[in-house]
Amino acid sequence: MVMNAPKPPTREIVIHERIGELRAALFDRDRIVELRLERWSTHESRVRWGQIYAGRVTAIDGRIGGAFVDLGVGEPAFAPFGREREAELRVGAGVAVRVVREAEGGKGPALAYEGLAPQGPCPRLLEDATPWQGWPGEPREADEDEIDRIDAAFEAALQTEVPIAGGGRLTIERTRALTAVDVDSANRETGGTDPARFARGLNLAAVPEIVRQIRLRGLGGLICVDFTGPRRKGDAEALTKALISAFDAEKNGGVAAPKTEVLPVSRFGIAEIARQKRRQALADICLDVRGQPTAETLAIEGINRLAAALKGAKGRTVTLYAPAAPLAFLEADPIGWRQDIADTIGGQFQLRLGRPSQTQCEVVIA
Repeated sequence: MVMNAPKPPTREIVIHERIGELRAALFDRDRIVELRLERWSTHESRVRWGQIYAGRVTAIDGRIGGAFVDLGVGEPAFAPFGREREAELRVGAGVAVRVVREAEGGKGPALAYEGLAPQGPCPRLLEDATPWQGWPGEPREADEDEIDRIDAAFEAALQTEVPIAGGGRLTIERTRALTAVDVDSANRETGGTDPARFARGLNLAAVPEIVRQIRLRGLGGLICVDFTGPRRKGDAEALTKALISAFDAEKNGGVAAPKTEVLPVSRFGIAEIARQKRRQALADICLDVRGQPTAETLAIEGINRLAAALKGAKGRTVTLYAPAAPLAFLEADPIGWRQDIADTIGGQFQLRLGRPSQTQCEVVIA
């Protein structure tokens, strides 16, 4: 009797740890649909979505219906209790709380109250969470091809413009209040003389990429999509249904998807999407307020270029030239990258200040 070979899993968690950070990707039928990033610099100092803590209540604010809780890590966190609070929820009490939203934009983490803390010291971590929390299955290490794909996906997820299949593009811009997504025809072929039909085809083609980009980038809060026009009767309803269907699809296969609400597309062609915030968006980790790579982001890229160069240097000295801000990060070495290179690769290297116009870290082997 011939046994059928087991089918490969539909979804897989693939991880790649490089010097300075852990990158995780959720593959769905060989396509990357979500990304997560964990920096070494914040691993012990940042509260993560899904963790459970025994915290200590430091203040009660009845005006906003919640308690401020010291978790022993990062900023004070907030646990809402609504109109009424339980008698044991008082200043000084030890409470068990679950992190439902990470700190972002100057706001501390948001918590869900689970009851009184078990006996033991407070504050302390009761249950940790992995960077791939909420994804189905266990992770495996990426192979060389997958590393390249994951790296390319991270780079693309930080870009402002995204192509749409068949032509056209999305422009994604974040502000303090919301994320704006603009649908533009760009170089898409019209395929006819009916502008309304062309717009409908472009808008419907844009929907899967809009939802994919929201997931890849870890976007949350209010997201406004400006679809292109002109529009005909029924187009707004069709776009609303397409958006809802695309978001519903991400829940299949055991993914713990954020709660998402899609309002009907308006007569002006605007879709408003309210998506639960859980984790820091990739841009919050990698980019500064101007949308440029942070000193840490540039430094980590430089470190990994240095590591790759050292593997093929064959005894020659490798010099890493870096702009001033990432050079300061490299020299301070808050993540222990020097020791990691010494333990895993070895070789001779030196750091130098780059050219005045240089924006990226560069490596030279001499």
